[in-house]
Amino acid sequence: MKFKPSFELRDVCGENVLIANGIENIDFGALINLNETAADVYRHFAGKDFTLEEVVTYLTGEYDVTADQAATDAVALFESLKEAGVLE
Repeated sequence: MKFKPSFELRDVCGENVLIANGIENIDFGALINLNETAADVYRHFAGKDFTLEEVVTYLTGEYDVTADQAATDAVALFESLKEAGVLE
């Protein structure tokens, strides 16, 4: 999977927000708020093809979390981002 390059992570008043740029902005009229961990995942994997397993490995290496919990959280994040049109 891969994040669409037409989205950009920005800090807006201390909040991590994904903003659509270019043509995506025509059909997408919302901002997506990300918590610190989700923003960290986005920053780390933006511009790259990645798998769920790679994200789980990254999360377990960076945070005090089990692989099962990291996988559950990553799946929930990616389902939300896919629904919002952020994932290719």
